[in-house]
Amino acid sequence: MPEHPRGRPPLPAEEIFAEALSLLADGGQESLGMRALARRLGSSTSTLYRQFPGGKDELCTRLAEHIMSEIVAALARSDLGDRWDQVVERSAVVTFDVLHRHPHSASLFAGQVHFGPMGLTRYERSLTLLMAAGLSASDAGAADHALARLIVGYALQSAQDTEDDRAAVFEYYRGLDAGQYPSLSTVVPALPKDVRSEFRFALHTFMIGLRARTGGSPGTGQARVDT
Repeated sequence: MPEHPRGRPPLPAEEIFAEALSLLADGGQESLGMRALARRLGSSTSTLYRQFPGGKDELCTRLAEHIMSEIVAALARSDLGDRWDQVVERSAVVTFDVLHRHPHSASLFAGQVHFGPMGLTRYERSLTLLMAAGLSASDAGAADHALARLIVGYALQSAQDTEDDRAAVFEYYRGLDAGQYPSLSTVVPALPKDVRSEFRFALHTFMIGLRARTGGSPGTGQARVDT
């Protein structure tokens, strides 16, 4: 086979992203370096830099777009309902679940993000839906940002939250003196048992406020924006 004119041939993008997500899952963004990724791929850093001239920053940007593509595809496969509030709430759960499946991937969306085509598509559809529901432009933007921070924040926490750690915390609180801490003794056994359940509660509470902001009618506004 003739030698590739610029060294090793480029690697399939899907293979690169799969290994990058594996590195993220192992240790977060600190573990996602070009050298470490090249080792995982059995390649060289020079090959990776030819495909990602911007280095780790470009890799993270394109990896975020890859995740966003997975989110958009998952939304397209899901039954999101007919009312605008169903679409918003169920879309948030689908998005959280995708991020949860890829530990630490939510860190790619922390802070201000310049979206690629898939991210822009999701952003546009969300704003269109919220304004059709009766929110002003400023309220629609604020609602979308607040919802995104809610999803990303809980997804970030889910990467750190293990069953053993949670069990140890519950055991500590259960061991407190019920006479001195009566509310704690009552509430702790009833707490959600995982981060996803906590997220669903926070999301449901958020949606109550959002519906009130639009006038309180779940059926108000456009029924659905295609995803």
